[in-house]
Amino acid sequence: MSGDTSDSSSYFDGREPNELIRALVEKRPGTDGKITLGLHFIDLESNKVFIKAMPPDAPSCSTAVSCGNHVYVIGGIRENDATPFGFDAVNDVFQLDLKDLERGWRKTTSMLFPRAFPHVLAAEGKIYVFECMGSESFGEVYDISGDIWEPLSPPPEAIDICVPVLDSSRSRILVHCHASDTLYAYYYDRKSWVCLEQKFCYWSDSAAIVDDVLYTFIYKCSLEAYNLLDKKHLPVKWSSEFPVAPPPESTLYRLGNGKLILGWVNHLHRGFECIRFNIWSNEQGGIHAAAEHQSAITVPYPEDISKIWFF
Repeated sequence: MSGDTSDSSSYFDGREPNELIRALVEKRPGTDGKITLGLHFIDLESNKVFIKAMPPDAPSCSTAVSCGNHVYVIGGIRENDATPFGFDAVNDVFQLDLKDLERGWRKTTSMLFPRAFPHVLAAEGKIYVFECMGSESFGEVYDISGDIWEPLSPPPEAIDICVPVLDSSRSRILVHCHASDTLYAYYYDRKSWVCLEQKFCYWSDSAAIVDDVLYTFIYKCSLEAYNLLDKKHLPVKWSSEFPVAPPPESTLYRLGNGKLILGWVNHLHRGFECIRFNIWSNEQGGIHAAAEHQSAITVPYPEDISKIWFF
């Protein structure tokens, strides 16, 4: 499969393809020694990568999230030789309107606290930001219409969270505690926390929800399934062997059509690779999974990309 790159201004025009993956990328330092960021859209329908440059003052180690027709790049770090680690976390927030790409990026209201690599989710016109890398605050929420940040109420116990997952059909965010394996739900419509499982051992930083089932990808091609209604684990059976061995840092995505893909970056061959597969319930009460193709789909990447984060 071949791919190419082009500026997204001539492509989107306010529309969005069905199979689209967004990525925040970091380019290798240029002749001036500076690291720059870019926003990439990987279109699995046309096998292309569309690029939208970031502002030159955008910090590294940021996190991106989409909400409606906008993309937000949040937090990050900037160099500061006066600090013990040589950098400071920042509370910057940049916004891009996908329906007005000519306007470009603009800096919007900053977070209450500086955060590097924060965990970020968007739901019902609000952006939820969770702690990462030792922030002073557990989390905060941004009301886009009101243009205001407010502190997020912490859970009943102090937890070191993994990547949270949005469960929009129940107006909640699933949060897993890495140390104790406790699974919590934050109900954002009533601003309250509920413990769902005292011991939930099948979590990973790669998870997605399809038809009331939480799927997590565990290294060595183990797909785990958990029924959120019955609160029980479901056996997963593959109809065929996985065509490749995905690396541990692979990410599980839920596409707009309800299918799942497992995606990763092949740094050796400079490309984005993925396996697309179908999932459905079988007569035995478990989950049946089948890959759609015999080898990984590959979309080549520009040579100057050093790091990439999908969202």
